[in-house]
Amino acid sequence: MLNGSFLTREQVLGNMPFILYVAGLMLLYIGYGYYTERTVRDLHGTDADLKELRSEYITVRSHLDKTEQQSQVAEGISGIGLRESRVPPRKIEVDEDQLEDLR
Repeated sequence: MLNGSFLTREQVLGNMPFILYVAGLMLLYIGYGYYTERTVRDLHGTDADLKELRSEYITVRSHLDKTEQQSQVAEGISGIGLRESRVPPRKIEVDEDQLEDLR
């Protein structure tokens, strides 16, 4: 068996196309296994990246929410000499006739 004499027998030579077909299927199966493992690794890496980006988004969003608070904005503009107005804004109403006179 070790000298390879069984490969020269008539039955083996007659079934050579089938043997090559089975060998090809085995190679495809092995290749598909490697492809699947690589795809799973890529999915796990993408999932980890997604979790990291989500946590970064939450951190940045909470920081932005804190800096957008009115008290924080008032504190920030006081450093450059501005102050918050305590008088509420008023609405000025002008009639169309007065508006045309101003033009």
